[in-house]
Amino acid sequence: MKLTQPDRTDDVLQEFVQHLKKDSDMPELTASAQNELWSRIKRKNKYHDKRFVRLLVWSGSVAASICLLLAVGWYLFLPSQPVTVDYASIMQRFEQVDQTSDQVQLVLSNNQKITIEGQEAQLDYEAGWVNINKNEKRSVNEDMDGEKAIFNQLVVPVGKRSMLTFNDGTRVWINSRSKLVYPVDFEKYKREIFVEGEIYLDVFADPKRPFIVRTSSLDVKVLGTQFNVSAYPDQPDLQVVLVIGQIEIQQEGASKEILKPNQLFSYNEEKQEFSTSVIDVADYIAWKDGYYPFYSQDLSVILAKLSKYYGVQFRWNEKVRELSYSGKLDLKEDLQAVISALEKTAPIEIQQTSEKEYIVIVKP
Repeated sequence: MKLTQPDRTDDVLQEFVQHLKKDSDMPELTASAQNELWSRIKRKNKYHDKRFVRLLVWSGSVAASICLLLAVGWYLFLPSQPVTVDYASIMQRFEQVDQTSDQVQLVLSNNQKITIEGQEAQLDYEAGWVNINKNEKRSVNEDMDGEKAIFNQLVVPVGKRSMLTFNDGTRVWINSRSKLVYPVDFEKYKREIFVEGEIYLDVFADPKRPFIVRTSSLDVKVLGTQFNVSAYPDQPDLQVVLVIGQIEIQQEGASKEILKPNQLFSYNEEKQEFSTSVIDVADYIAWKDGYYPFYSQDLSVILAKLSKYYGVQFRWNEKVRELSYSGKLDLKEDLQAVISALEKTAPIEIQQTSEKEYIVIVKP
């Protein structure tokens, strides 16, 4: 009687498939199992040998291609991670701008400087272009060292202001003695600008792209709102005033501060102290419209604001603190005209002691 081995082809194939399904590294079949599998296949499928081998090779190639496509697709569709730019490095990226100029200067990424004459410069950005004062269109696509993000810098001297509209519809007013560095085109997942001085913003709402204002001491993050940021390097306090909406203030190593409308956030970098108070926002944002309103305000406060705007120093004695003033100062006037208006309204005399220094004397 002839003995025959039981047909184990199905068992061997099942073992092979089980190995393929494992998530971990696939172990090899035993030598006997491999011999049994291939011998059974060859005996029963002699005329299909070449076709079968080609099928296996083709299947492997297709599987490898699918894996490659899935891997590439997974990488390409990963959310882009916003690149964090250091504040100090971005403010120093441009060459030193002539600080003695009495005109607004737009500095492109290749350090080309465009002088803008007039009391208030107006810039409107669109794809690859900026329209200056509605009558001069300039390209802003000049790249510097092949960098991906193209930045511009706007420098506003003493006694001048500027208004800038980004291509997303956000508007920003830049006060006297201020610098603003910003990308020509915002990133896909965030909008970020860098400021030294004072700005007022009306941010176009975009929940997918928060707007971030970065200063030397803290960051202000919003989705869509109106607020004022004052961050002069020679002023003791950095101030943020919220007009409409809600903003988030983040200090390095500190908890986030949420600001509500009609609130003032003040931070003293030297003392590392901050406070929040309720204020009349009109006193803090009227500069963007070209004037300062005062309602029974201490004269010393008024002089401090004029000092910041015109870049001069006022000195006075304690008697000045006893005086209050109500009215409206036109910031479109030069400093001498503003001083003359103060002298006509208050019992004071203002004498110039040097190019940028004045002394205030209270009349008897």
